[in-house]
Amino acid sequence: MRRVFVAAGCALVALFSLALYRGAVDNEFIWDDPIIFERQLPYFDSLSNVFHPPKSIPQFGVHYYRPLTVMSFQLDEWISGKFWPRNERAEARRLVYHTSVVVEHALMSALVLLAGLALARRAGLRGSPAAVAGGAAALLFAAHPIHVEVVAWMAGRADALCGIFFLGAVLAFIEAREATGMRRILLVGATAVFSLAAMLAKETGVAVLLAIALVEFLLPAAPAPETPAADRAERRRREREARKAGRPQLILTPPRWPVWIALAAVTGIYFALRRAALGTFGSPAPGSGIPFERAAFGSLGWYIRKAFWPPPQSAFVPEVPGGATALLGAAAFLLFAAAVSIVWLLRLSRSEPPVWAPEVVATGIFFAGIAPPLAIALRRISETPLAERYLYLPSAGLCLAAGLLLGRLSQRLERAGNLPALALPAAVVAALLLPSARQTVRRAEVWQNNLAFWTDAVRKAPDEGLPHLHLGIEYNDRGEKEKAIEEYRKAFERYDDAEGRSKALNNWGSALLGLGRYQEAIEKFRLALREVARYPTPHYNWGIAAEGLARAARDPAERRRLLAEARLHYQKALEINPRYTKAHVQYGALLAQLGDFAGSRRHLKRAIQLAPASRSAERARRMLERLDKIEAERRSAGPRRPPSAKPLNR
Repeated sequence: MRRVFVAAGCALVALFSLALYRGAVDNEFIWDDPIIFERQLPYFDSLSNVFHPPKSIPQFGVHYYRPLTVMSFQLDEWISGKFWPRNERAEARRLVYHTSVVVEHALMSALVLLAGLALARRAGLRGSPAAVAGGAAALLFAAHPIHVEVVAWMAGRADALCGIFFLGAVLAFIEAREATGMRRILLVGATAVFSLAAMLAKETGVAVLLAIALVEFLLPAAPAPETPAADRAERRRREREARKAGRPQLILTPPRWPVWIALAAVTGIYFALRRAALGTFGSPAPGSGIPFERAAFGSLGWYIRKAFWPPPQSAFVPEVPGGATALLGAAAFLLFAAAVSIVWLLRLSRSEPPVWAPEVVATGIFFAGIAPPLAIALRRISETPLAERYLYLPSAGLCLAAGLLLGRLSQRLERAGNLPALALPAAVVAALLLPSARQTVRRAEVWQNNLAFWTDAVRKAPDEGLPHLHLGIEYNDRGEKEKAIEEYRKAFERYDDAEGRSKALNNWGSALLGLGRYQEAIEKFRLALREVARYPTPHYNWGIAAEGLARAARDPAERRRLLAEARLHYQKALEINPRYTKAHVQYGALLAQLGDFAGSRRHLKRAIQLAPASRSAERARRMLERLDKIEAERRSAGPRRPPSAKPLNR
């Protein structure tokens, strides 16, 4: 297929994807999005820290090692700071962070088109049938509703980045198998680099090795151009002689070993970096408590069902299903294993593999991509054992398989001459694409803001603590404190772990703090620390509550006691998390109030250093300006006049 047509096809698929998610660029930050740029990015203040993350990063998973994803956040932060004024930073962040993921999805959709064309060539499809195979796969992938969680949620970009590099590595490897000379060297290098990048974007990128192995052992080479009849007869004669001699076909031919050496090298680099950063290759996690068969096949069956029929969609799936869903997973796994075995045996016993080998390879991309998410269900690494975003990469394999089937249908129609080659496949694609696109747009509306998102999550998982907790946080941010307190109470009652109960209690106390009910708030903070002792936020909030009580105290001695109590809890918060920006600012304000201007400056400057673009840093700058004015007043008043007692403007 001519390159200009391929480029045009990629552009059209990308534009379709961008149009489908055009509303997502205006989404609010959802869930814990602000934590990324307000509390996590300040820790990655050097390239060394990107590849060797500091300890105690707030809400940063202990199993996470995603340097490239972190760098993508840093790039977005730099763009939003470089091209927008400081007073428009919040709006710039919202636009840039969301646009990045939408663009990544468009790029991934174009890569699915290229992968579909590459597999179509190996399936013997040319011309219109090949275009059908690649185009159908790409369009179905672009519009698949299961991808909304990745594309509409700016924190879901790890799956998109991993998918881009994963599929890029597989595509480069497919082409490298048949290339020669310098082109082969470049493609081998691209395979290795993209594989390493997939791993550095998200841990699931390691599965690229399994996908490449399936390509190596199962995928046939692209058919050679038509040759004269005499040459074809000679080739068939040699093949018959080879079969009679019982010589199996050599699958791993010597020229391919450089690829595997390069892949082994980059895999070793990845695990060495991961071990140096985390101190382990992959910290063992406790089991899920679910029987292995149910956890493995139940989660696989759930993912297969969601890939073919996403509704009803939810961002919070608390349990692995059993029953018929587990049977579906077991049957699908056995069927795939049988197909792989048949292709492998046929390739060993005859020179030409079965015609449906490319479909098996495409399905193998699904199973390779879904293997790491199955481990999450087995080991209960995440609070939710199943998630729709984990299907982002695997679904590309199923879309490729569907595209190949439609391409073969187009080929049959073309040979029969009864119908135009594109008519029936186009009708099938339209029948699938239109409802998929409609569901995608409707589901994306849930991700527009936190209230819509968490209301949907609570409705679909009413007995789980996390949705109630975050719906309470949203009510609190909107000033609806009583509604927030009710949701925090429900969250506390539904959480079955100390960490969850501690978060619910801390946020409950925070809502009481906003109502001026300081003593009740302190009691909630005390209970939160009883659940999890080394939790800095309750200490920080306790300090604020103690300051509130101090302002209302009439007895000077009681006021001094409460300010000392506040000071103690700010110190404890910073002892647990020395990079706690908000605690530095609040502690700096308290020290200024107590007359320790030097200590105040130290903590305020530290807050600015940690997160220069944050709201806390803005507040710290205003406080420093106020300190400058106070000290200027002291100098101009002379040594006999007492220092100004004006409080800092917080």
